[in-house]
Amino acid sequence: MFRTTNNKGFQITFANGYTVSVQFGYGNHCDNRYSKDAAASANAEVAAFNSHGGDWVKLGEHDDVIGWQTPDQVLAIMAMIATLPKED
Repeated sequence: MFRTTNNKGFQITFANGYTVSVQFGYGNHCDNRYSKDAAASANAEVAAFNSHGGDWVKLGEHDDVIGWQTPDQVLAIMAMIATLPKED
């Protein structure tokens, strides 16, 4: 499933029940953090969570949300989340 989020990013839910959120607009940890009109960005903020109560997947050393991720890094995170075991 694909969803847009306030015209500043998107979410993808995989068959295993996990969702990856990719945000690159105003207020997100990215180059566009202070721009209310940006439609594109060189990097993005990424988070992942499961469908059971929205439990977050720890992506960074100290946080569930990691910012300033390049397209290659976003792809690697998405591939990793897609391979997690299906939720019960």
